[in-house]
Amino acid sequence: MRTNTDTGKGVLNTAMMVILANKWPISRPHFLVLAITVLLSLMTSAAPTSDGDIRVVGQSVRSVGNTPARLDVGISVSTKVGNKSGTDMEAAFRKTEALLIGQRLRGELERNDDWGVIRLFPEPSVIPQLTVQLSILASDGRELVVEAVVRAVTGETMGSSVYRDISVIDDYTNDKTDPFADLYVTIVNDIVHSVSSAPIQEAYLRTLSSLRYASELVPEAFPDYLGREAGVYSVRREPSREDPMLVRLNRLQDYELLFVDTIDEQLANVSREVSDAYYLWMKSSKEQLDWLDLRRERGVSAETLRNESTFTRLQAVYAAHRSLKIHEQELFELVLELENETRATAVYANEQVFKLSGTLEQQYQVWRATLRRINDLESTL
Repeated sequence: MRTNTDTGKGVLNTAMMVILANKWPISRPHFLVLAITVLLSLMTSAAPTSDGDIRVVGQSVRSVGNTPARLDVGISVSTKVGNKSGTDMEAAFRKTEALLIGQRLRGELERNDDWGVIRLFPEPSVIPQLTVQLSILASDGRELVVEAVVRAVTGETMGSSVYRDISVIDDYTNDKTDPFADLYVTIVNDIVHSVSSAPIQEAYLRTLSSLRYASELVPEAFPDYLGREAGVYSVRREPSREDPMLVRLNRLQDYELLFVDTIDEQLANVSREVSDAYYLWMKSSKEQLDWLDLRRERGVSAETLRNESTFTRLQAVYAAHRSLKIHEQELFELVLELENETRATAVYANEQVFKLSGTLEQQYQVWRATLRRINDLESTL
């Protein structure tokens, strides 16, 4: 199989052979643009994603029916997109991009009023009755590939698919709508279908959520009330609603959600600040990838090298690359600045102000450890 690298080297070798054989007086600037263009095709072109086990999203997807139960939904997002530059700025961008994609899925879920509360969690949580774990596999403005795994709080997997959406030029219009909106609609449609097809008992799942949270925060709490068999959790017994331990743990759960909601306000601000820059980056990236593919399809021959319009098109490729790098640099710097702003969070709980620092994941772990200490202290008292 010929790779993009093989094709790029072949194009460059062909160009050199034509120049030498025909003693064509190509100027140094012309050749530099040609060489840079070919090298860019080696560095920035995206390898095509195999569609073997991937669901390719169609155009103009419409939302389907409503859900039968008002379940709370928790979304957690991670990224597996490589850090090509190896810089902290790109690493911060990919993390922020994952959060943006999570927020856009939540926005699509919220279009259906039949859900309960929909939140973004730094990591999968047992508090909501339904969790959606997203993994970003590819994202370059031209295509978005996402794996979505949907699980009930019972631990059962209700759905798992990899989705691929390929943008077209009409997706990038002046109204700056999301070019991958169809992907989010498709994921939500599949979630609705999975929930509608399962025997859902909302009250039972909420009780199970409460017991699983209590067990995670305080393992010795209610050991005989929660069952587990083959990875599936169940309610063996229901504690009294007036049980002092249950009342305390429910309050600590509210404190945990208070942290999640506080973080969510910060993420909403990041989304507003980054949205336009992210859109321009996606658009510029798609334009460059489309140009490079066009050049590889047409190739570089003696005839095309003698054609001045070919050089003009090559200049356009280089201009597209410059535009991408400008938007990319602005976006990366903005993301890094905003990430630094979200590295400190203040939460008021239990008549105290708690100050947290670090990444969102680190803050979340510290906050959960703080809740355990609060429980230990109150249990002793």
